[in-house]
Amino acid sequence: MLRKFLPLSAVLLAGACAAGQTIEVPVTGSLGEKAPFRGVARASTNSPLGVYLVQTADERLTCHGSYNAADVTPRIIVAVSCQDGRYGAIELLRSIDLMSGTGKGMLNDGTPVRVAFGEKAGGEKAGGEKTGG
Repeated sequence: MLRKFLPLSAVLLAGACAAGQTIEVPVTGSLGEKAPFRGVARASTNSPLGVYLVQTADERLTCHGSYNAADVTPRIIVAVSCQDGRYGAIELLRSIDLMSGTGKGMLNDGTPVRVAFGEKAGGEKAGGEKTGG
């Protein structure tokens, strides 16, 4: 009986590796003093590019960007673009596991940005939700 399942398990394992794994962590923060936001950051094991999307609590503004998910340094700079045309950069300081941290930056109109992600955002244990595909 075990011999019948070994080839099947090898095929399933190969499929899981080929499909990669997506890791998602929560993101929270604020634009200025009166615009809290929340969203998610996602990275996949089969791409060095990670993406994030956040929306203000009143759902009037969405901001997004991408980052080098393969970078293993604790400090990274992440570009941000908002649907209202504003843009800027955020300096993130990541914890030793690289799955949580905090950051701050500024938009082109001078609006300060503060951000927390992973466990620092009050989310799940670092690593977040893991899904196939």
